[in-house]
Amino acid sequence: MKTIMIASMATFVLIQGANAEGSISATLTIDYDNEGKVDTSPQACLAAVREVTEWDKAATETGAKRVCAARKRHADAYAALQNNYKAFVEAFSQDRRLNLPEAISNLKTVIKACMEHKFGITTGGHNIMIDVIENDIRAGCLNLGSNLIKDETTRFTKALNQGGYVP
Repeated sequence: MKTIMIASMATFVLIQGANAEGSISATLTIDYDNEGKVDTSPQACLAAVREVTEWDKAATETGAKRVCAARKRHADAYAALQNNYKAFVEAFSQDRRLNLPEAISNLKTVIKACMEHKFGITTGGHNIMIDVIENDIRAGCLNLGSNLIKDETTRFTKALNQGGYVP
């Protein structure tokens, strides 16, 4: 009887683990416009500036550099978030007592709410600043989420290695 109970519990835990892992994506999708598709090429930045301005060549090139810098911050923040997400999932998947899918859902909510909050308190800018502000807001919120899970992963890993909670 005891063996059957233990076997039943082990089967339940394995099924629960498989269900939890099955619902966890290999990449984190926040679900915002053009997510993961920021074009940081000089040609794209130059085209974006030309589309919204009628500046001379020097000002257009300077504007394109500014747009590209903001787009690169956004792309770099997205890449860092994905990197930290993978480490987060790997670390927290070790403990079946945790609700990792819910934690990931909440992380998405935090990042998306950050973006909505910041977009709600900006005028949006003028000409090239529309592109710059949009990319900087997204980069800032992606960095917020990325740093959050990086810190949580570090603390969790220390707790596993040291035994117990690490503040």
